[in-house]
Amino acid sequence: MRVVGIDLAGKPENPSGFCVLEADGEVKTEIRILKDDFEIIKAVEEAKPDCVAIDAPFWIPQTGFWRRGEELLIKRGFRPVSPRLPSMQMLALRAKGIVQTLREKGFRVIEVSASATEKILQASREPKSNEHEYEALLCALTAKFYLDKKFEDLEGIIIPR
Repeated sequence: MRVVGIDLAGKPENPSGFCVLEADGEVKTEIRILKDDFEIIKAVEEAKPDCVAIDAPFWIPQTGFWRRGEELLIKRGFRPVSPRLPSMQMLALRAKGIVQTLREKGFRVIEVSASATEKILQASREPKSNEHEYEALLCALTAKFYLDKKFEDLEGIIIPR
């Protein structure tokens, strides 16, 4: 099994974490920073994953401050950020384009919450590790849980179970 996790930045010039996790017997990871959409899509194509997990909202609610998935996260004690905030709207629009391109190319793409995964798995980042790379790893782990059918779907946001 090979999965990709992406901690997507709102702007293409900012760092996005990218992780390829391979779990066929021995677990191997490749983690790096990517920037623009072309670079991200190319890296996914080269990895040929069974699933791509992205920590970014895939859409913005037309009314209200929260989508149903975020409301469910809040009820469980997590602290998501609303896609209605201006910086998150930029992120959601970027994610929407990348997700659409990847799905058109035949990739299975899921929306995840790296912060929820961190709490559920009781993980913690080493002080010297890169935040974006760490969150990309959390996304990749969520994709693995998804493929292993050990997940919950909170109205479009996938979390490990």
